Amino acid sequence: MRNRIALITGASSGLGREFALQIDKLSDVDEIWLVARREEKLSELSSGLTKQVRILALDLADEDSFATIKDEIKAHNPIIGILVNSAGMGNPGTFEKTEASFDDHLLKLNVLALVRLTHIALPYCEAGSRILQISSVAAFIPQPNFSVYSASKAFVLYFARSLHQELAPRRITVTCVCPNPMETEFFKHEKNTKLIDRLKSHGTEKVEKVAAKALARSARGKDLSVSSFSARLIRVLAKILPQRLLIKVIGGMG
Repeated sequence: MRNRIALITGASSGLGREFALQIDKLSDVDEIWLVARREEKLSELSSGLTKQVRILALDLADEDSFATIKDEIKAHNPIIGILVNSAGMGNPGTFEKTEASFDDHLLKLNVLALVRLTHIALPYCEAGSRILQISSVAAFIPQPNFSVYSASKAFVLYFARSLHQELAPRRITVTCVCPNPMETEFFKHEKNTKLIDRLKSHGTEKVEKVAAKALARSARGKDLSVSSFSARLIRVLAKILPQRLLIKVIGGMG
């Protein structure tokens, strides 16, 4: 009998780790596959999970990682019941002063890896399978000083919602998850101290709430999960106000 698995990227910390903890409690998943660079963090996480765990210590910015994942899936032939594409990165700063190599790495991880993993997983999905693509509230409005990051998350939003419609005949749900900033390792960097302080003043989201809402929305067949009032407000404002005005406001906020 084929195992029904959850495949989670970016699982070593933050939202990806929280998804693993919450999916571990679901009855319709037999095994959890954890993907991230830091093997020690994945081992630490797996020791606290009750389900069988497979660790894939891989850097998704490395092309060879996808062949490894594809070979593992082919060898074990599981049903992929849940795919969570949570791996991602970002850093504030103007485009002009950001190294091109950093933006290349960001796009590989935020966009190309997500698309590649979805391609690899789909042949192993069946009716009732769920794909959660982690985007951001940044997807709703272009963000000066975070331009490539917000553009990458807008790509995820458009891709996820389009794919949800394409896969409707197969009864596979694709849910785009658009949280506000969360106080995770994503922002815990010496260069980001001022940014974190500003985010705290406006309120950050808890990973527990974001993951729980996203799993509940995907279980209901929804293509979008926005878990906070402020994120929902931003989405509404992005629809009704001139975009150039919103961009100026966000740019003024730094």
